Amino acid sequence: MDGKEDRRKFVDTNIFLYAIQANPEFGKRSKEILKRVDEGEKAVTSLINLAEICWWLEKHGSRDKIEEELRLINSILNLEIIPVTTDDLLLAAKFVKEYSIDFNDCISLAVMKRMKISTICSNDRDFDRTWVKRSF
Repeated sequence: MDGKEDRRKFVDTNIFLYAIQANPEFGKRSKEILKRVDEGEKAVTSLINLAEICWWLEKHGSRDKIEEELRLINSILNLEIIPVTTDDLLLAAKFVKEYSIDFNDCISLAVMKRMKISTICSNDRDFDRTWVKRSF
């Protein structure tokens, strides 16, 4: 990665969803990650990740929980929510070809590249095929 690396971590959608679902296998670990962020560990996520959470809730019959979950995520201290730019989308399109992973994951990679972040908190092993370090 060019330039000075940002020490913040990027939080992937699945971390939030595991916590929201109280996933029996990954929920506890995900809640620990979010608690560390709330208690001082600096982190970033993107608006696209928040939209993915809303889409997931809607798809699973929980439209009425969307506002509540967004407010909870927005209240996590030390979590910066980053907008996505057109340049991020264009870079993500290149990453789709380069890494053969989902476009939304590539948007996360593009935002991370722009923000000079090299570590992602995620249970998605697709990120292991890219330049980022995955932490879970």
